[in-house]
Amino acid sequence: MQNTRAESISIALERLALTLGESGAVPVPELVRALERAAERLRTKTVSDELPADLVTQAEASRAVAVSRQAVNQWVRNGVVRSYAGPGSSSRYGPQVSLAEIAIAANRRSRDVPFASGRRREVLDFLELVERDADGLAREVRRAVVDDNYDSHTPEQIRVLGEFVVASMGLGDEQREFTPEGLTLLSELEPSITVDTATPFGGLVDSLGLLVRSARGNAGFDSPATALLALFGSATVGALYTDERGDVGRNLRGAAREVWGEDWVERLLDAVFHVGELRPSPLTRFTASLTYLDNNRFLRRAQAAGVSIAYSRGPGPLLPQHFYGAPILRDMMRDAARPPEAWAFTPESGADAWPVQLESGANPFRVLNYEYGLLAPEIHGIRRYCFSAPDARRDLRAYAASLSGRDRHRYVDHSVEVLTRTLLQQNIELSAIDSERDFDWWKDHIIRSSQPEVLLGLRDDRARKVAHALLVSTSLLPRVVEAAQTDGSLRDRLRIYIKNLEFDVIDARYRDDARRGVSRVLKTGGVALDETEARTVAEREIRSMLA
Repeated sequence: MQNTRAESISIALERLALTLGESGAVPVPELVRALERAAERLRTKTVSDELPADLVTQAEASRAVAVSRQAVNQWVRNGVVRSYAGPGSSSRYGPQVSLAEIAIAANRRSRDVPFASGRRREVLDFLELVERDADGLAREVRRAVVDDNYDSHTPEQIRVLGEFVVASMGLGDEQREFTPEGLTLLSELEPSITVDTATPFGGLVDSLGLLVRSARGNAGFDSPATALLALFGSATVGALYTDERGDVGRNLRGAAREVWGEDWVERLLDAVFHVGELRPSPLTRFTASLTYLDNNRFLRRAQAAGVSIAYSRGPGPLLPQHFYGAPILRDMMRDAARPPEAWAFTPESGADAWPVQLESGANPFRVLNYEYGLLAPEIHGIRRYCFSAPDARRDLRAYAASLSGRDRHRYVDHSVEVLTRTLLQQNIELSAIDSERDFDWWKDHIIRSSQPEVLLGLRDDRARKVAHALLVSTSLLPRVVEAAQTDGSLRDRLRIYIKNLEFDVIDARYRDDARRGVSRVLKTGGVALDETEARTVAEREIRSMLA
């Protein structure tokens, strides 16, 4: 009879994990990731009874998320969402709820069926109308919508992401975005939808900075969603320019109005979202213009989990030139009458400011990044926006110093107004990192992060000539590890680095920075400020930066 001496708990757990992996009951990569997540939670002592930071009353939650009070009450009563005895709660107001959890519940119960037949028909009608201006692109996006076998996933995308991860594992000065081999792979990646830049439409999207290119000279888009996004960008900002390229944008705008009427902006953004859900691309190269245009779709994807995180060195909520872009700010500084469209500017301000002629921080598409993204009230969920205070301070002071007298006062007033408006949004959490060394290499690259996606900003000049950012589907990450099966040491390092790209780790670091005082929270998500409170905080922040 074998010795029945009790095994230690750790050995038993280890054997259980090995059995699950070796038997195939759980895929090995998923098992490893699950164990690492559990270890991370134990290491940081995250416990289930920790109160969420965004507790509000049920009435406040219903107002913030735009659902009925009865719906919130029923979700609590039926156990759909948890209730908490938050600090200071009383029987008068009842138990409190997490605003993020209410946003998740609202999203799952109120969202349209993905790409319902009526919406799909509208998109196909729009694409049929724009074929006369964007023939090849419209036909390819139509094929993506109707062909269930459409697939833009290629092995090269895995290799490009793998090279990024390998290069990024260096320490200190050795941290890079790409090895020389990886940079070659990135530059040789062919767009899945090509555009002829010699055509009027091709010339327009080229001037708007919407096209990605390969080393062979082919220009286009990596996914049907970004191609449709380019049509949206052309019909908004592109239609404002007075030359023949702008004529194409005006034609596209007319086609959108013919299909959707006055709601064409919101409905075309809906179409971009649904096409992205229908035909997701695991790795997508983004130009600066595409990055700002896509924030609406990104946040709508993030809302299913209730939270998104963004890091910024040049924050639009404090810097008007980064919020509005150069043409609109130029109009505002000379008191030109503002058109009703959020993205509109006068012909005089746009005469010498095609997006490709501007640095990314002054891109005219940036206003759409905020108006239809960060500040859009109809997108549920907490949006954590963290910025580098030293970088914001430098940019604010430099721009203010370039002005004199009345213009400088006007610019400071615009800065206060933009920050006040941001602070008035209940679902926004705004925080600052005051020390330059604490806004590290890692945060600099995570432009935006959510559970389904992470947007990696490229800083190396050579890489930025190919792409401003890489949008990565998190479902692609385990395959990078699988592609390194021949090198055990490299595989282990890759696994650790890829775990760092996961949303729960990014979220844990964000919260840890706030707990340790590394980041300074100007406003907590889920907390509502009145006009006076928001303006007081905004004025104090702007004045301290200019002092």
